[in-house]
Amino acid sequence: MTIGNLCSRPDGRRSYCWCLLTLLVAALAFGYPAAGQEPDALSSSEVAFGEEIDVRVVNLEVVVEDGEGDRVSGLAADDFLVLVDGEEVEVEYFTEVSRGRARPTSGADVPPAVGDGEVVATNYVLFVDDERSLRALRRPVLRGFADRLGLLDPADRVAVVVQNDGRLALLSPFTTDRGATSAALEELDRGRRFRGLLDSRRILRTFTGGGGGTAAYFRDAGPQSHASEAAADLVARGGGISAHVDRNAGGEALLDSRAVVSEGLGAAGAIVASDLVFANMKPDSFEQEARASILEQDLSLSVDAVVSTMRALDPPEGRKVLLLLPGYWPTGEFRPSGRGAGLRTDLQLLDGLIDTANLLGYTIYPMDQQTGSPNMRLWQNLRYVARDTGGMAFMAGSNISALELVASDTSNFYWLGFAPEYRRDDRVREIEVQVQHPGVQVRARRGYLDLSRATEADMEAQRHLLFPQQTEEDVARLRVRTGATRSLRGKRMNVPVDVAIPIGTFTAVPWDGRYVQRLEVRFATIDHDGWRAEQPAIPLDLRHDTAPSPDSVHWFRADVEMRHLPHSLVVTVHDPVSRQTASARIEVKP
Repeated sequence: MTIGNLCSRPDGRRSYCWCLLTLLVAALAFGYPAAGQEPDALSSSEVAFGEEIDVRVVNLEVVVEDGEGDRVSGLAADDFLVLVDGEEVEVEYFTEVSRGRARPTSGADVPPAVGDGEVVATNYVLFVDDERSLRALRRPVLRGFADRLGLLDPADRVAVVVQNDGRLALLSPFTTDRGATSAALEELDRGRRFRGLLDSRRILRTFTGGGGGTAAYFRDAGPQSHASEAAADLVARGGGISAHVDRNAGGEALLDSRAVVSEGLGAAGAIVASDLVFANMKPDSFEQEARASILEQDLSLSVDAVVSTMRALDPPEGRKVLLLLPGYWPTGEFRPSGRGAGLRTDLQLLDGLIDTANLLGYTIYPMDQQTGSPNMRLWQNLRYVARDTGGMAFMAGSNISALELVASDTSNFYWLGFAPEYRRDDRVREIEVQVQHPGVQVRARRGYLDLSRATEADMEAQRHLLFPQQTEEDVARLRVRTGATRSLRGKRMNVPVDVAIPIGTFTAVPWDGRYVQRLEVRFATIDHDGWRAEQPAIPLDLRHDTAPSPDSVHWFRADVEMRHLPHSLVVTVHDPVSRQTASARIEVKP
């Protein structure tokens, strides 16, 4: 089944990825080496695992300034009013941070992320989108960053992450070693491994047919010379009808994936799925729409990379800051002449980035490249991201000294926290912070995402796809083996995949005299150009006569259909009860 993904939002905004993956799934019990028993398939309605109490704190780093722009100090917790969706919530945690030191307060507990000591460290993540930035234009910004590392507090930590060809590289983990951070920046400056936009294989191939030149990329959505090839590529990504087989259940059902393709593949996919006639469309308008769809997917790749970075890194105690150097991120409505109902605006895509940052407690400070003719639409977008996460955006001069300005901004603020009643419905809760003093201005994050377990697991699978280094460090690993590939029509291929799932590491819940497990299996691929395909969760419900032993294994089989190209295949198995994820990454060649 070919399905489009990812985070659904209550206002109809969705984060879909290219869906190039077709699965013929067969869940087979090949054996349990330790338990020696055969599991039974379990109907999804047979078991309820109960509710989990989530005590994750929503952190609010609040800046209060007077009419002159100077920081207001000496406020207490009672001076603040926090509203969530218009209703007041109790401020359970509070402290004032002045010059990077927590001041003693009364009436509320210190936020857990502050830590036990007086020093409130700041954890900086520098994210550089190598594929969309120009080396010559980002070099002054990165050198300005390196020159100001000495201004940070000795307790502050810095990590450097780079996105290139649809993959993430951790050049330097969180460290207080300024030499290690400088070495990572030097590697970016040399340009041997990270050559920037002009050497991006994927962008060159997509927008210029691989013939060189990137002028088409610097413009917003509109007709370009290579849009016809882009349109053809989109049409080739349509779906079809396949079978979903569960031999344990003894049944087989045919699924018409075209109904789902219309939701997930944007304009061209919807045209194919709906069998629309092109007679009423001018060729140039279709080319324009096709190119707009590619730009939309291009921005989605970048946003997903930043989201995966924030989810993958596990910073120590302290404040979390993301310094974002995006380069030429695409801008536009992606809906030329009102067509393309499945496509979204740039701000809607950026909402996914904002929601994750607010959920995880990151403040974002975007930095523009050092360019003499800035893209004002992009600049407005960067300010939008900064505003809704409580940060600031820097461009044309201020970007050179961005680290110094951010260090000052994050050294003096009020840290508030509250533990909401999570509903897990994927809705954004709007936050408003008020200060009971006239004439002051308040800056803080404006909301948080009430993330569902299913969406959280989808994002975790995406992290494993984009961040190979982090996947290799996971404790729970899957064993995956592939069979001989089989060529299919339409430049596609079929790859049989067997997955050994270590069910002994996952929670088995006693139920009606047996032990049951409800797991979620996900497949995702990424090709050499960074284009991805992600499959929504496949439920795997098992029950056992006795609790599985620690070394029990369940074999899961799937036939994975993809384009006839080399791919990295990532398999993840998620346990919603323990929230553990096991993963494996293998290379697939035609």
